Amino acid sequence: MRLCFVSSSVILLLPRRYPSSESDFTDALDPMPAKLLTDVEVRAFRAPPDRRLEVFDVKARGLCLRVTSRKKSWSFVYRPKRSKKLRRYTIGDYPAWTLSAAREKALALRREIQDGGDPVVAAKTKRDALTIAALVDRFIDRYAKANLRSWKDYKAVLHRDLVRALGERPAGEVSRAEIADLLDKVAARAPVLANRLQNTVSSVFSWALSEGLVTANPVSGLRKRTTEFAKVRVLSDDEIRIFWQATGSSSSAFRDTLRLILLTGQRPGECAGITAEEVDLKSSLWAIPASRTKNKLPHTIPLVGQALEIITGLVEGKNEGPLIVTPRGKALTAQNLAKAMEALREGLFAETVTPHDLRRTAATLMGRLEVDQMTIGRILNHASTTKATVTGSVYDKHTYVPQKRRALEALDREIQSILAEQVVPTNVTRLLRGR
Repeated sequence: MRLCFVSSSVILLLPRRYPSSESDFTDALDPMPAKLLTDVEVRAFRAPPDRRLEVFDVKARGLCLRVTSRKKSWSFVYRPKRSKKLRRYTIGDYPAWTLSAAREKALALRREIQDGGDPVVAAKTKRDALTIAALVDRFIDRYAKANLRSWKDYKAVLHRDLVRALGERPAGEVSRAEIADLLDKVAARAPVLANRLQNTVSSVFSWALSEGLVTANPVSGLRKRTTEFAKVRVLSDDEIRIFWQATGSSSSAFRDTLRLILLTGQRPGECAGITAEEVDLKSSLWAIPASRTKNKLPHTIPLVGQALEIITGLVEGKNEGPLIVTPRGKALTAQNLAKAMEALREGLFAETVTPHDLRRTAATLMGRLEVDQMTIGRILNHASTTKATVTGSVYDKHTYVPQKRRALEALDREIQSILAEQVVPTNVTRLLRGR
């Protein structure tokens, strides 16, 4: 063995018969390794200041230990098939990569080369490939924001679970088994959320497939992690009183939003996203644009009673922008509301209560007040009600604001009666239908 100063800063530890040219070195690298490295030697190697020592291993041909005054690192030097140029593949730093681990990696790389591969090119291709994280961002920016009203919820779910687990994986290489394993882990803590995640991830890959970004959807064919049943949870009168009292001690954002859902029957996200531009206090109307409704249809809600009082207070001093924000000044999301409702129910309700249960409770109370289902459907903005027939979808353009106003006034009186623990006399007509 001898030390050879290749440059003022690089020292190679090679056999005494060091090749006389680069081509000779290329040819001689494999059959003439430098040294049978040991763990003791690897730990002991030191490089002079401002110099770099490179030691080749005899057991794993091409494996090189680079030693500087600051660190030691492993690399693999090789010549691809049908090429005269050397290439260096970086394995990693010592001691994170031990001698045995580096040798195993070098042997694997050698097999790859013998099969016609090129590790450096493969690594670059992998780095340049569209990762799961990049695919999710592209899906959100190019599709979800323009087409999905709840795109922020999509983004939150995808980043929390999919990106965190598989973000660096090339999107085209993610297997069905990897997705199944992820869903199982999510289902262990939240079974229903696993189903939501499965649907959301499938949407991402379906879009990517249509755009030619991947060749298959790994979610396709996977079973649901839990069986879901139609929700029937409706708050009783006692629970409504408990809910109202409990929200009184919540932050104003959650208090106002949750109460508006019960008082108007609108969707949680629609109540949370109310803006000053949507409210006309002179006419006591709240007009939700099509861009914010689930069915992409504009929707007008008469404001009456306590709902009108809440929104009047919110609008005061504001001409534009969101009327409800979190204590930190951020817009509310459906997830924010779900968490707030979960915290609210602890110690108060025997069964789980969700923000959507408040909307269902509003509809049920109106049914109890003998409001006809067509009017309830119009208040809830169900397309199955408003666009179910040619008459409704093409010919009937009436807004039904008067009918909706009467129904919501009856709902408001009923809720006030419940809160006051008063019973409406049975001999009083609760709602004069068709008035």
